[in-house]
Amino acid sequence: MKKWLVIILLLSSFQGQAKGVQFELNRVELPEAINLIYNHMFTQPFMLSPELADDKRLVSFKITPDIDERAFIKRYFDNMNIRISTRDGVDYIGIVKPTVTAPPQEIFTYTPRYRSVEYLTDVLRTFVDGSFSAAGSGIGSGFSPDQIKPHTASDAFSRSGDLLVFYGTKANIAKIQQVLPQLDTKTREVFVAAYVFEVQTAEHNGSGLALAAKLLNGKVQIATGSLTGSFDNYIRVTGSRIDALYELFRQDSRFHVVSSPRLRVQSGNKAQFSVGSEVPVLGGIQIDNNGGKYQSISYKNSGVIFEIQPNVRGDITDLTVSQQLSTFVKTDTGVNDSPTLLKREVSTSVGVRSGDIIVLGGLAETKSSEAETGLTFLPKSWKSSSDEKSKSDILIFLQLDVDQEKTQPFGRLK
Repeated sequence: MKKWLVIILLLSSFQGQAKGVQFELNRVELPEAINLIYNHMFTQPFMLSPELADDKRLVSFKITPDIDERAFIKRYFDNMNIRISTRDGVDYIGIVKPTVTAPPQEIFTYTPRYRSVEYLTDVLRTFVDGSFSAAGSGIGSGFSPDQIKPHTASDAFSRSGDLLVFYGTKANIAKIQQVLPQLDTKTREVFVAAYVFEVQTAEHNGSGLALAAKLLNGKVQIATGSLTGSFDNYIRVTGSRIDALYELFRQDSRFHVVSSPRLRVQSGNKAQFSVGSEVPVLGGIQIDNNGGKYQSISYKNSGVIFEIQPNVRGDITDLTVSQQLSTFVKTDTGVNDSPTLLKREVSTSVGVRSGDIIVLGGLAETKSSEAETGLTFLPKSWKSSSDEKSKSDILIFLQLDVDQEKTQPFGRLK
């Protein structure tokens, strides 16, 4: 069933004239509408572009006798990106691709006060389109801002300066100006004080952590818990200072201080404390281009290695801590040319409030020794023997203090 209505009323005595026509279409598909227009309103021949032959768009309009119908139809089709061009008396009807004018782009510069250009660029790039660059130390003049493409070598090179440069539209620059004061804020700093104790206990005395809890009980407020869910392996102390605990434990001969690192680090960064030596270790045998053989040598750290990485998240700081005690000994298992690394290492992540003290344990070593007493010429049954077992635990006492200075947005917009 046809969905169109045509009313033609010639108010002029000349049917070929273009004025004085009343014409109406209601929901007619475009190819059929064009055919009706040129059969009942226009007299000249026409050619329809193949791209429009299957166009399913619906046409609806009404022409009254007081308007120029050809100008009306041309304006109507212009709104549909359809152009009527006349050559040699023939109307050519085809699609016109609209010209998209790119908005003008400008250069915006910003001097960060706290955060790096790389950090600001990575965050800003998630919600604005444009090109980021940098200027300052280490930046060459080989790239302009509009030449920097994301995730390319030029992109990595462009972010190593101290001045952020953005090339984009005014709308994107306005977005950047709005959010930059909230991004370029001072990074909070964390001060971590730690004592690493080696605890010597007899087997019947239990773990070093249990011994520490016994000494602390009644003197400070403590709570025990588990980082793994299987057994108690840490103690939380509140309302005290770590140096006061050190004075308490150093009076007990079973507690021996291995290291006492003090580190200040920005939130999100790593810090390392290392005391020891680098020991040369033989590597694999390699063959050069001339057929000669040589053996590589690498250097391994040994001693006391303490590493932390805090991430301040409101009142709680996620702290990743790693402690290693290691030493090299002579190898007597067949590979005598390379030493053997003996190490004890603990690595974990905990959530700590500023000012709290955490005692971490769970790294134990058990040693057993046997001894006989008696004269050598007497029978063995006349001799006495003893069997002694001892344990050595590593305990880490650490206290974290977060810089309480409130972060304020700073920066200079240019």
